Parts: sequence; structure tokens; C-alpha cells
Amino acid sequence: MIPLGLITGILPFLLFLDDFLGDMTFVLKIFVLLTIVSYVTQHLGKGPIAIILIIVLSYFIIFDYFIYFGGIYILYMLVMFGVTQLLMDFFILAPQAAMEQSMGGEEPAGAPNGIDFKERQHKMLEMRRMRGMM
Repeated sequence: MIPLGLITGILPFLLFLDDFLGDMTFVLKIFVLLTIVSYVTQHLGKGPIAIILIIVLSYFIIFDYFIYFGGIYILYMLVMFGVTQLLMDFFILAPQAAMEQSMGGEEPAGAPNGIDFKERQHKMLEMRRMRGMM
């Protein structure tokens, strides 16, 4: 049996967590509504068709299918706030830097001039041709 002191210590936290999740869901729904309104008014203007489309989209996305669209919206916001930049750095720029290091060893200590840049560009083109990328 669970001691009464443990239950009374945890219960306020659980109630707070339940209210907190409900409040955050409400705030997320407001942001989704603002996104819908902004998107529709930018693409269709402020006419009657736009207002009808805002009402229909808001009803389906916010009330009926929010369980799906809430997660999609959170992922969309993460992408918009810079997760894409991290992925590009990891998958595109890091392999290119590794390939440049394997080509010429260490980077020059000073700032590269136009001749160094042209030589590096030529070496990269040659490596791509050798590997069959071009």
C-alpha cells in the first residue's frame, strides 16, 4: 500500500501537470489559428472566400483533427526555427569539410586569397570527376 504522505505530496504536482498540459494545448491552438489566418489572408486576401476557408480549416484542424495537426505544427515550428540549419551542417557541410581535409591536409593559417580559392575549386572538381560525380 502507498503511504498517504507520498500521495498528498505527488497529487498537487500531478494536478498542476494536468492543468499545465491543457493550458499549453490551448496556447498551441491559438498559434495554429493565427498561422491559418495569416496563411489564408496572404494567399487569398480578405474576401468572403478567405473567411469561409479560414472557418472551415480552423474547425477541422483545431477541433476535429488537432491530435494530428498539433504534432505536425510543432515539427513545422522546429524546422522554421533552425533545426534545418543543424541538419544541413551535419549532413552537407561536414562531409564536404572532411573531403577538403583529405585532399589537401590542413587549412592554410592565413585568410585564403583568390588563387587559393581557385586551386581548391579545381581540386574539388577533379575529385568529383575521379569519383564519377560529374
